[in-house]
Parts: sequence; structure tokens; C-alpha cells
Amino acid sequence: MTRAIVTAAALAGALLVATPARAAAQPESGVELGLRIGYAFSAGHLGAPPNGTDNPLGDYVGGQVPLWLDAGYRFNHLLYLGGTFAYGFGVVNDDRQALCRNANVDCSASDVRLGLMGRFHLPQIAMLSPWLGFGVGYEWGTFSIQQSAIGASNTDFGWSGWEFANIQTGADFKVAPKVVIAPFVSVSIGQFESISTTTTTANSKSTMDQDLAKTSFHEWILIGVRAAFAP
Repeated sequence: MTRAIVTAAALAGALLVATPARAAAQPESGVELGLRIGYAFSAGHLGAPPNGTDNPLGDYVGGQVPLWLDAGYRFNHLLYLGGTFAYGFGVVNDDRQALCRNANVDCSASDVRLGLMGRFHLPQIAMLSPWLGFGVGYEWGTFSIQQSAIGASNTDFGWSGWEFANIQTGADFKVAPKVVIAPFVSVSIGQFESISTTTTTANSKSTMDQDLAKTSFHEWILIGVRAAFAP
């Protein structure tokens, strides 16, 4: 009887010690900050202005290199919610934009996205913590043509609209007590709603804003890496 009591007490003590240790192994709650970079391939169409053509996004921008900031709160080892801001440096498709191949013409493109996202962590696999993410937001895309010859002019095209879904998957790898690195893939699905065209010359500046007569979906397929300061 005495031996059984001693054995039971030892098991209870072991459980009490093991439970906090197991809890301590799980990430704590707190603020999480992240930075992402990668390359995003373009797909889909821009939409058509009145009396215009619904051109492929890739005819203007073949891809982009985004700098993506995350800031949010990690509620527990499973759930994160936060905001995102991304600025993308566009890769102009000179093959489809003949004007951009001229020596006195400089073309550039950019993409800005602002949104909200959540992330859910799956059971850990060895040293990796896989996760799934979903976000929504708003997007502004710009394509600029600068001509430096006689009668120089700048023309800026700006599209804006909703990002309906940003689907992500990745896996965190802890490289320090509060630092993780994660390869990831994301697919963003958006739809521009309006276009703004601004033309600037030496003597004048004019802007024309239009709602798109036809809207179309476009996508960004991003392969990248994320570094984060996590609790």
C-alpha cells in the first residue's frame, strides 16, 4: 500500500513538472512583426475603360519584387491576426511595350497593397511549424512612361481596386529564441475598378479618372521568404 502511494505521488509530481514544460514549449502570445521579400508573377487582366481594351496585366508588368511588412498579434501558438503593407517594384514587359524600348523613354511600374490577414498554424513537423494564411485588402497599381526628348512628357496610369483573397502557405523555422524564417507561397486575387490617367508636360498637367466599363480578375503568384520577430 505504501509503495503504491509513493508511486502515485511520484507520477503526480512528474505530471506537474511536465505540464509547465510542455506549455512553455508552445509560443507565447504577443506582438509579431515580419518582413517578406520574393518574386511575384503576374496573371489575369486589367479590365477595360470605356471604349477601351481589356489588356493582360502581363503585357505591362511581367512581375514584381515586393517588400512586404506584417504587424499583428499572436493570440496563441495557433492563431495570428494582423495588418499588411506591401510595396512592389514592377518588372516592365518591354517585349510588349514597344515605346519603352526607345532610348529616350523610361518606363516604370509599382504596386501597393494594404490589407488584413490571419494565419493558422498546423501541428509541428520536426523543426518546422507549417501554417495557412488568408487576407483581404486594397490595391493600387501604377505604370509610368517618361519621355525625355523634345516636347518631353510624363504619362502615369493608375489602377485601383479590391484584393478579394490572398491565400498563403508556409512553414516557420526558428533560428533564435524569438526569430523565425519561413519560405512561403501566396496567390493574390484582385479586381481593379477604376483607372486614372495623368499627363504632364512642361506647360500643363491633366488627369482623367474613369470607372472601368469591364472588370476582370488578375493574380499575383508570389514565391518568397519571411523573417519575423515572434513571441
